[in-house]
Amino acid sequence: MNGTNPRPGSAGRITRAAIDLRGLAAYWPPATVTLLAVLVRSFIWLNSDVSWLLTLAEKVVGGARPYVDFSETNPPASILLYVPAIMLSRATGVSAECALTILTFVAAFLCLVLVGRVLPGTVLAESREKLMLFALALALLLILPGDNFAERENIALMAVLPMLAVYAARANAIPVGAYLAGLAGMGGGIAVAIKPYFAFALILPMLFVAWQRRSDLKALAKVVFSPEHLTALLVVLTYGVLLIWVFSDYTQHTLPIVLTLYVPLKYSLLLMIGNPSVILVAMLMIVSIFLGRSEFATPLIRVACLAALGFTGALIAQGKGWPYHGYPAVALSLLILSLLLVKRLSLFRDTGGTVRAQAIDLGFGAALLATLYALASFWLLQEPSRARLVTEVAQLVPVHPRIISIEGGPGVAFPLTRKLRGTAIGRTPFQWVSAFTNRMLTVGELDRGGTHKILDPVLRHRLEEYARLDRQELADSIRTGKPDVVLIGGKVERLWALSHPEIAAALRAYRMAKTVDGVEIWLPRRPSGGLRQN
Repeated sequence: MNGTNPRPGSAGRITRAAIDLRGLAAYWPPATVTLLAVLVRSFIWLNSDVSWLLTLAEKVVGGARPYVDFSETNPPASILLYVPAIMLSRATGVSAECALTILTFVAAFLCLVLVGRVLPGTVLAESREKLMLFALALALLLILPGDNFAERENIALMAVLPMLAVYAARANAIPVGAYLAGLAGMGGGIAVAIKPYFAFALILPMLFVAWQRRSDLKALAKVVFSPEHLTALLVVLTYGVLLIWVFSDYTQHTLPIVLTLYVPLKYSLLLMIGNPSVILVAMLMIVSIFLGRSEFATPLIRVACLAALGFTGALIAQGKGWPYHGYPAVALSLLILSLLLVKRLSLFRDTGGTVRAQAIDLGFGAALLATLYALASFWLLQEPSRARLVTEVAQLVPVHPRIISIEGGPGVAFPLTRKLRGTAIGRTPFQWVSAFTNRMLTVGELDRGGTHKILDPVLRHRLEEYARLDRQELADSIRTGKPDVVLIGGKVERLWALSHPEIAAALRAYRMAKTVDGVEIWLPRRPSGGLRQN
């Protein structure tokens, strides 16, 4: 008889186990999103920009002298951002791409956990809805970026979110510990160091919080000289010291070229206002106002909206209109809509008098969120697939090939060079200087049919000299670097190369072997012994 009776305390353990299992089951939304994000990352490569910056980080860790041994438009923060991935790769033996993916996932989780710590209680959402909101935020940080995963904009949004949470807490008169505020400030400082334009996303919410405290000078002073601002300032100042003392080659040699070529060349204000990212943000804001007009009066939504407006301003100020430049504004706008839908869901569950109307509103909002998410995802998947090009080149070149491209950006040479474990030849295996000088000297802006030609003879001479040096460097790299393959972006790039005697002479040692997706593959006229045969 005693053998059939449960031992004392066993029923309690079974009950607790059941409760624990139910508790774990409640985490299915973020778990599902995480697994889906891992699956997506298994099929989508890092884009050309991230692949190139990852390569530069490898060079720096390997002892290369930045802006001397290689040429790059972006400031040092864009390279230093990827150094941790290289360090983790070397410590663990995994690829740098895998290490970067792992660190980006960890950063997304940490930033959202910090947001939850800063905004306790029901300020962010009801307790039972926080896991759903957490899952939606993970989707926006890890899945929505698409081709732009681990881009500087993707990382900057993660870095900024805790700072925005602190502003929302300050606006709600919720105390924030100095430690948490300091961590948030570090993220804000890192974002501004990556691109000063991102300061717009912090300045507008900060002014809102300061405006709320305008009647109390003491409270206003506490807002201005808060731990998050002091920490952010410390990060930015430290980076400024590094720029002057460690990366002086950038400030002395590269920055003047960037300010002459890269920064001024942009789309007109009218075209930037009509950019798909700006339109998406406007659509999201309109839908959000429709769904939660009353919630827009809350400090949390106001802070988030002002930050989204700031990121939109950063997109317009940069003037390039590339999809990844608009990602932070679009993702943050989607996060606002997600938050409103989660709150709407909570209200729908708690009331029963107008269930049908609320169900219609909720269903309409969810459908719009899905539609806008799909549109945003499509807009952020703009980089052409180079899988076929990688496969074709791999069959024509030796193992670990030496590669150079004739193209205005890294889109042809990367991630191909990394996929083949090759070596990029020259200080820059693509010609961004020539691409920008040609555009400035012909039309003076990125608009099609632009008419803002450079008339100043001194400036024109300087631009022509930049272009001449870039062409000479390309010719020297081909002639002395002896690449195993030269990738030419297309017919326009080939005509450009052959129209300049120094480049045409260097290319005489090569022949066009094949064209794949518009990219011409040029091989040495005398095949080396290491070539694999088709």
